[in-house]
Amino acid sequence: MFKTFTLSRKTFSSFFSLIPVCLVAARQPQFSPKEVAAAMEVSESSVKRWCDNGTIPVIKTAGGHRRITLDALQAFVHANDRCLLKPELLGLPQLSPDRTTRIEGNEDPLNQNFRDSLAQGDEAACRKLMAQKIASGNTRSEAAESLITDAMHGFGEAWDCNELDVYQERRGCDIAMRLIYELRSEIPSPPKSAPIAIGGAPEGDPYQLPTMLVELALREVGWNATSLGNDLPMESFVQAAHDYDPQMVWMSVSSVSEPGMFVAAQNQLADSLGEDVPLLIGGRALCDKLRPRLRYTAHCDSLRHLVELAALMRLNRQK
Repeated sequence: MFKTFTLSRKTFSSFFSLIPVCLVAARQPQFSPKEVAAAMEVSESSVKRWCDNGTIPVIKTAGGHRRITLDALQAFVHANDRCLLKPELLGLPQLSPDRTTRIEGNEDPLNQNFRDSLAQGDEAACRKLMAQKIASGNTRSEAAESLITDAMHGFGEAWDCNELDVYQERRGCDIAMRLIYELRSEIPSPPKSAPIAIGGAPEGDPYQLPTMLVELALREVGWNATSLGNDLPMESFVQAAHDYDPQMVWMSVSSVSEPGMFVAAQNQLADSLGEDVPLLIGGRALCDKLRPRLRYTAHCDSLRHLVELAALMRLNRQK
């Protein structure tokens, strides 16, 4: 049997008083002229004038106040070539979802296509472009350095200019790492007689791609190379040198936060390796002011320079 419920007039009114609250929660955001003015960094009177002459469509509250919907605001911004300089004041994302971002860099069309594909997260397109670069006569490491390094520099500039979001940069790095791993897997395993090389990026250096590129390049010229990763304490470099007993150690230095501490730790590593194990260093953070304070066998100003030197060292070992 069903029970019959009878609502009093008071209960009935209370029940339906909840409906407007639900509808307000479901509708799109609305902003006052003052809020829009702050986000656009213009005067409130200008926004009110645009509202009153119909340039910005508005709705009126029961009290007669102007309210600008998100759709109306977006339509105004696009139609009048304006922008929200501080969208966060309206609780909106920093970047428009329909933006068209062109990542600047090498003018070669293949490089431009790779940068654009990486910014869009199109991994399949990036892989295809990498294959095209290799098919044109480049080694795997040359192709990877040309496309990935160029793209990452472009990403950094776009991020600084607020044209690229953090997630796009992180996603691009992940795709680039997967591409490098795939290229590395295509190289036959080195023979047991291959000389051993280890290396990485020091503590405080957040960049992993440069040392991965070094590993790839060294494996192409016959070294049994292993990248130890980034943000690596010098004591860990020393431990790895003890464990691997390498014939060469490299250090990729893209960022140095504490120069004094870095110099002391790097010199400690050089002393621990002794004179029989070459220490090759490189990276954009090794400026002319910092480099004379370091101890090393050779400074490589490019990946190609490192590869040529490593290939020569390997030939000398075979004699």
